[in-house]
Amino acid sequence: MVSRRQLLQLGGLAAFGAVLPDGVMQRSALASVRPRRLVLISHCHGWPYAAWRMRPEQQPEEHPWTINLESLSRNEFSQPLAPLYEHRHRLLVLDGLSLATAELDIGGNRHDRGWVHAWTGGNADFAGRDTRSTFPSLDQLVAAQIARADRLPSLELSVDAALEAGRPIAYNQGGVRLPVESTPMAAWQRVFGPASTGDEVGRRRSMALDFAYNEYRELTARFDATARARVDAHFALVERLGGRIGGLAELACDASTRPEDSFEQYDRRFDAFADIIGMAFGCDITRVVSLSLGEMPTAEFGAAAISDKVHKGIAHYIYDDVDKYAAMTDYIEHHARQVARLVSTLAEIPDAGGGSLMDSTLIVWGSELGDGWHGYRHYCPVLIGGSWAFKTGRYLYWPHTTPAEMRVPPQLVDGGATRFSGIPHQRLLVSVAGAMGLDVDHVGPRYVRGQRGDFIDLTGPLDRLVS
Repeated sequence: MVSRRQLLQLGGLAAFGAVLPDGVMQRSALASVRPRRLVLISHCHGWPYAAWRMRPEQQPEEHPWTINLESLSRNEFSQPLAPLYEHRHRLLVLDGLSLATAELDIGGNRHDRGWVHAWTGGNADFAGRDTRSTFPSLDQLVAAQIARADRLPSLELSVDAALEAGRPIAYNQGGVRLPVESTPMAAWQRVFGPASTGDEVGRRRSMALDFAYNEYRELTARFDATARARVDAHFALVERLGGRIGGLAELACDASTRPEDSFEQYDRRFDAFADIIGMAFGCDITRVVSLSLGEMPTAEFGAAAISDKVHKGIAHYIYDDVDKYAAMTDYIEHHARQVARLVSTLAEIPDAGGGSLMDSTLIVWGSELGDGWHGYRHYCPVLIGGSWAFKTGRYLYWPHTTPAEMRVPPQLVDGGATRFSGIPHQRLLVSVAGAMGLDVDHVGPRYVRGQRGDFIDLTGPLDRLVS
């Protein structure tokens, strides 16, 4: 039996039902419709495209094609994405997109420009000391649509909040970067903070917890073995994280102080964040998360002998040095291992509406660049989950060398096309927004003007994601 202390540490119990506005849980809510959840993950310095891509059948460059990922052996799978092999049925690997509009933007450095374009679809504003966006980010658009009024609209995390890494990717309606939590302790307190602070959210949370504990005691005897196992797995996650944070599990929710954490290793910080995301989703405290992975120490992915810095020691030289290209490949593979860890965590936690949290979650993994040499071509995002909207388990290729013809509606101009090596990624942002329930035809501006003066249409979803 789970103690009341554990329930209080959990911060809520939406895994057993939905909490109504007045803080009362109803048994009928156990069968409620599962909420959709979104996680945006951003690493820095792009991808080593030649190692990343999958072309086991030597498919042509000039025509679109599709590969069934579930038919691939491990040896045929992309090395940088290999840790996700066990989750390949959940993947949509996209080959043929670009951050085309970032190339057209002016001012600032290409990293900042890329972060803005990748996650907002809009231009970067370098007028002030801090880079802003001309549009809100995708996560904030979704949060405004699906967030609960009595819970956190969104959660912003960064494994490494250093200036040249782990940059926040969330921008509010005014285009201002939202602050991030960069330590597990700070993230825990934001999500599961004391319920006795006197604020309305805390009051509702406390009421829900009291009711949930009594409800659980009454209903647990009726659970079948499978349901009890899933519940036990959820609470095991709580205990694991509590132990990792160093005694946090022994503290009551109204404790005035929290122990300081010491997550010096990048991997340990990520693991703690993965558990916090899982619990935040399982408790329905938030439904939208943005996570910046940052620039991990080279020693953690075996590249210390190559350089002590990923940015200026490895990423900038991938086309000049075979060893550094291999190190960049290992860097992305290590990130894929972390993403796989999050997927596995969400797949282990039961959802109130049935299945696991991962069954109702869409993860979008991207970057601010196409490659470490500050390029915007070969933008290679990966979608994980979202099977309610997309046909997963596939690798989709669009031609890079063929000009993407992006025509403007007739009311603006007759035709017009430009040449970019890849489809503008705004189409993907529109698709993700649609999967999360938004009725929009653009994220960011509707159109931009190309290098030759042509209008480029940025509206509409990306084709082939559904079938």
